[in-house]
Amino acid sequence: MLERLHFETREAWLAARERGIGCSEVSAIVGMNPWQTPLDLWKLKIGSAPPKDLSDNPAVAQGVMMEPILRQFFTALHPEYAVEHYPYDMLFQTERPYWYATLDGELTRLSDGKRGILEIKDSTPNGKTGWEKWNNGRLPDYYYVQTLSQLFVTGWDFVILFAALHSMNGDITLREYEIELDDGGTREDIAWLAPQVTRFWEYNVQHGIMPAQKLIL
Repeated sequence: MLERLHFETREAWLAARERGIGCSEVSAIVGMNPWQTPLDLWKLKIGSAPPKDLSDNPAVAQGVMMEPILRQFFTALHPEYAVEHYPYDMLFQTERPYWYATLDGELTRLSDGKRGILEIKDSTPNGKTGWEKWNNGRLPDYYYVQTLSQLFVTGWDFVILFAALHSMNGDITLREYEIELDDGGTREDIAWLAPQVTRFWEYNVQHGIMPAQKLIL
């Protein structure tokens, strides 16, 4: 059953989120996060390493400023959805209270009442390789894993990822990607993902056992 915890302040929310795994962290567990390894995340969750201070990171600051603007823009472009936002709410399943989602937006499709997730991204792809990760209707793997995690936690029907992609010359391209729970291999991908998150939390974090490391020769 889906449950919701509400916090009045960012400080209270930040304290609570350290007691579990957020959807944005799941890609690290499966080795698909370019900024964080499974070992990095494990150290954070067992308390042997402090959270990184990203307050002075220009890209992070820009993303924080862009999020409400992009949410309002999406709302204006899509009157077919009711859009709600609860910045300090954590959603989780009763049987997995350690795995939670804090969403950029909660959607209700007015035509059929189906529930969905709005995920907002503000990104500057790095060169041709970076842009290829966003082309041909695909998402970078680490963002796709995040959407799978959100679908699993909420049990809702779809995710719309609304992205502002910045080029090096200052242009901004807006992209939308929709992932339906019942489209293609989404359920199969979730079935692959979920046991790995559960094992990481119950085996590695709860028992303090370091996750296996890859040896690169």
